[in-house]
Amino acid sequence: MSRPEAPTTRAPGRPRDPQADRAILKATMELLAEDGFGGLSIEAVATRAGVGKTTVYRRWPSKIPLVVDALTHMKPPMAVPIPEDMTTRDALMRFLTELTRSRGNDPNARILAGLVDAMSRDTELAEAVRAGLLSGRRRVVFDLIERGIARGEIRPDADVEVVADVLVGPVIMRTLITGRPITPRLARQIVTLVLDGVGPAALGR
Repeated sequence: MSRPEAPTTRAPGRPRDPQADRAILKATMELLAEDGFGGLSIEAVATRAGVGKTTVYRRWPSKIPLVVDALTHMKPPMAVPIPEDMTTRDALMRFLTELTRSRGNDPNARILAGLVDAMSRDTELAEAVRAGLLSGRRRVVFDLIERGIARGEIRPDADVEVVADVLVGPVIMRTLITGRPITPRLARQIVTLVLDGVGPAALGR
């Protein structure tokens, strides 16, 4: 007598629809550009994406994690391959050149400017963006600086976070505030200024 087959088990609920996810994230970015974070609502996102509100809420419990995911998916952290034999100067130049290239033609600059304004007034949003969006991006430049310290190409007493802020700060300033050109030449100028201050030659000053 044959044994009865064990029932097939599957996870409860419907599987996520990647197409719906993409539509929701795209709608979120469009509405951020049009209305800013303050004017964004789950209802408006659902309508723009052509899905029900419950479809959005099943994936994101509120608009804050939705916004963080939308920004992350639309502009993931840069992947900057650095060969082992590349100097710290050249590695930082490659990173800054890629950053200036992406920021120089960034259609989301208006969204980022509005988000920074919203973060200044919403602690929960600020913490979520820093943890979910900025930490991964900052880790890229932290790794390059720490690599330079380990190789003796950056002073061992250099503050990694401060160096990272000085490297990236001018690009963000031009993106969000001054509107000045963001070019590869700017990348060269930044790296030269920073390494003049924290390179090993600066120890003897």
